[in-house]
Amino acid sequence: MRLKIVALLVLLVSASAFAQSGGLAGISGVVRDPSGAVVPSAKVLISNDATGTVRDLATNESGLFTAPALVPAAGYRVTVTASGFAPYEVKGLILQVGQNISLDVNLTVAQNTIAVDVTGAAPLLEDTKTDVSQVIDNKQIVDLPINGRRVDSFVLLTPGVTNDGYFGLLTFRGVAAGNSFLVDGNDTTEQFYNENAGRTRIASQISQDAVQEFQVVSANFSAEFGRAMGGVVNTVTRSGSNQLHGTAYWFFRNRTLNARDRYATFNPHEVRHQAGASLGGALIKDKLFYFFNGDFTRRNFPMVSSIIRAGIVDTNAQTWIGCGAPATPAQCSAINALLPRFFGLIPRQANQDLGFGKLDYHLSDRNSLSASFNYQRFLSPNGIQTGTSSTSGSAFTGNGDDSVRVRNGRLSWTSVPNSAFVNEASMGWSTDRQADTFNNALMGPGLGLLGVSAGGQALGPAAYLPRVEPNERRYQFVNHASWTKGNHVLKLGADIATTNDYTYYISGYFGSYTYQTVTAFAQDYTDNTTGAKNWNSYSQTFGNPVVDAPINDYGFYLQDQWRVTPKLTVNYGARYEYAQLPQPTTFNKDYPQTGQINSAGNNVMPRIGFAYRVNDKTVVRGGYGMFYARFAGGTIDNLFTGNGVSQTSISLARTQAPQLAAGPVFPNTLNAIPSGANISASSIQFAAPNLKTPYSEQGTIALQRQVGNELAITASYIWSRGVQLYGVRDLNFPLNSTSFTYAVNDDKGNQVGSYTTPVYTGTRPDTRYSGIYQDENGVNSFYNALTVQVNKRLSHGLQADLSYTWAHEIDDGQSYGGSTNNLFLSGASYWSSNGNYKADKASGSEDQRHRMVFDFVWAPVITHRDGAFFKYVVNNWQLSTITTLQSGRVAGSETVRMNDTPVTGMFSNSTLNGSGLSNRVPFLPMNNLYTPPSYRSDARLSKIIPIGETRARLYLNFEVFNLSNTIADTSLSNQAYTQAKGVLTYTPTAFGQGLADAGFPDGTQARRMQVSARFTF
Repeated sequence: MRLKIVALLVLLVSASAFAQSGGLAGISGVVRDPSGAVVPSAKVLISNDATGTVRDLATNESGLFTAPALVPAAGYRVTVTASGFAPYEVKGLILQVGQNISLDVNLTVAQNTIAVDVTGAAPLLEDTKTDVSQVIDNKQIVDLPINGRRVDSFVLLTPGVTNDGYFGLLTFRGVAAGNSFLVDGNDTTEQFYNENAGRTRIASQISQDAVQEFQVVSANFSAEFGRAMGGVVNTVTRSGSNQLHGTAYWFFRNRTLNARDRYATFNPHEVRHQAGASLGGALIKDKLFYFFNGDFTRRNFPMVSSIIRAGIVDTNAQTWIGCGAPATPAQCSAINALLPRFFGLIPRQANQDLGFGKLDYHLSDRNSLSASFNYQRFLSPNGIQTGTSSTSGSAFTGNGDDSVRVRNGRLSWTSVPNSAFVNEASMGWSTDRQADTFNNALMGPGLGLLGVSAGGQALGPAAYLPRVEPNERRYQFVNHASWTKGNHVLKLGADIATTNDYTYYISGYFGSYTYQTVTAFAQDYTDNTTGAKNWNSYSQTFGNPVVDAPINDYGFYLQDQWRVTPKLTVNYGARYEYAQLPQPTTFNKDYPQTGQINSAGNNVMPRIGFAYRVNDKTVVRGGYGMFYARFAGGTIDNLFTGNGVSQTSISLARTQAPQLAAGPVFPNTLNAIPSGANISASSIQFAAPNLKTPYSEQGTIALQRQVGNELAITASYIWSRGVQLYGVRDLNFPLNSTSFTYAVNDDKGNQVGSYTTPVYTGTRPDTRYSGIYQDENGVNSFYNALTVQVNKRLSHGLQADLSYTWAHEIDDGQSYGGSTNNLFLSGASYWSSNGNYKADKASGSEDQRHRMVFDFVWAPVITHRDGAFFKYVVNNWQLSTITTLQSGRVAGSETVRMNDTPVTGMFSNSTLNGSGLSNRVPFLPMNNLYTPPSYRSDARLSKIIPIGETRARLYLNFEVFNLSNTIADTSLSNQAYTQAKGVLTYTPTAFGQGLADAGFPDGTQARRMQVSARFTF
């Protein structure tokens, strides 16, 4: 295998071929004479005065010319000359990322004039495009209102895409995570969590002002793109040009511009500044260009903290309820002193620095180099918790200092030896370090680093701190090559990457005490002169916190674009990927499977698409393909540490005399695992011997119709199927069961039915361990969607887009992209039947039936009258909006709370069937609880002030996010039944009530407003 890979790599690198990489674009066309016959050997000159690009080509025997690997930019000119024919010229072309502009050049008999076709934009119809994609152009990026200036939020403007949960992740076609994020064609995806670099807690990975545009590929992407079973977001950075250009900007908001969060008792203080500047130009005209940007964010946003625990904490008095004898009044007073710190404002900041630089060097018309570097640093004291408020005390117990550092660089070389060949080679390097640590100011007196829970209320710091998860480093080599022959454009390429994830993580290292009552905690907390142990349980983890695991990814593709007829284009090809996974350095001798992780070797992906131009106004396109996911570093990390040897967690119970005797006296911890204490068994985790890579199958059919000169409408059907998705099976599940019938009562206590189920009894087969979890393939997902896109390009001061998606996503328990059963695979509790995933087949967590997004930028000319008053007061206004109307999302399943053990010997009393898995009500559909629909509009009003007669402009902006302050709950109370003595009683009192209104990136959906100034020249 390795020899074959090296041989193919050498072949690709040595090929002098022609390519269009992910961050570039192309122009192609066919030249014909007045009779319709093709014209071979016609001279074609493609140029751009701003970027200094010159491409000198000739048509082949089929009259075809192709010019891929062009930098996306405005102002391209195409000139065609041939003996005996009049010159032909088209100019003012705007070329966007991933786009191939196809021209039909019809020459006329030689005259003294030049046939000129002038256009200021890319053609509305793309008759060689076969994927489902959309380009978010620079005008949208700069002029549309965007909260936090995080540029990847614009992805939500496109059809087939919605939020993956409520923390900034994206789902394409109902696929949880599984996306690929590129910058200028190089992979910047963070592989550990399978998210965009830096994840979603940071303000942004790259400055909005450093982005030229980006392409969102929702389905049926070509074989050039890989490591994604979801979608592809391909960002193109800005470059310098022959004309000096630059910007300076400042954005500001504070509390007076913010509405209060529904779940906060008051509107907390907030001040945010975002500012920066950029400059681009030419160091050597037509040869060497530069672009630089610097950007910073300073945000001060304290968190509102409280504890709402009925029967446990008196919120008004800020004291414990029920503390008494045998604890003394002094002991109760001592633990009462721990509570006031949980009520009020918790200081919190989020500060970020961004820097970006790029150089483009045209060595000649045949060779060009490009080098870029992006720098990001994010520091957030007390910033692990991002919500506006907390009613559980997590502002202290789940919080700490967060830091993120992202760096990525790229060096590329594009070579055009002749008209038929082009090669682009690039090297990419990236790092992504995410580290969290304790903040000493959050520590409770006398608790230190201990985890403590009293009466169900957490008091100590987060058990998972400190952590580095991960420190990721990637080196990538990409080579795209293509050769134009006849009516074919053959492409082949290689994508080789090595990604190393270093992690430092061990949860529970400093020990954790659990007290059943606050009285018991008070007895241990102070004046414990006898060394009593009143805790209910004590837990601690021992072992090695460090994992250092590299993943080597190899990807190769071959593709052909075949112009079958002047109207029909077919793209077909295949991609092969192989992930060479690291193997655990230690394993559990009881289960040797813990020492091996299978590297699947059969990841072959055929892909085919077609585009048929019915007439000058209509194109039909469609396609099918297979798309494999990347293997997440987080999965590797858990397989390394979950073997029961690398890290061992113990739990001591006061009900077991040997364990109580071996346990420590508060606030002490253990130095080693105690022997002879009959310690409770721990769980282990390993991969199935034949663990495969998940993939999706995708099929699309679309009709695009141009209406007039400025409007295009596209209707698409998208089908997608997730195959071999991950599931977790407990191999140490109890074997015995008995049948039991529960009575089902309504909320008034009247029996309305019954439910009979097998109930698991007894113990686990291997009593040395608790759960023995096998990570395997077995879950599937199904997605069907109808989408409509309406695109109106800029004319008469108005640019607008509308996208609508109707979709239905069904799965066997896929959950959200960032969920444990998608990433860490460390437990089976998400499913209700062990290993029988189809028992949970239902509408999935990614299901959203309706989603419509409408955006526009409108700069009307109010009057054509001259004069300063009309120039500076009446005219030069701009309004832009993004309006999103969407149906609710899955909020979970209706659950049951078990108040006792209805069956003697029941394996677990947390579920009706005794499995200890999901506690959903089994006789009701899964995921039958939905959040309310959401209606939101963001708007920006700008006053544009021209500076003299120059290109300089000053923009004064006022922005409102969630204009109507419409709030939709994102979390609902889902407990529908309680069980006591074999009777299920419907308890609708709190069922369906809202618990949170999470919103990204502010942690709330409450209205936010900001003012800004922007200077351009």
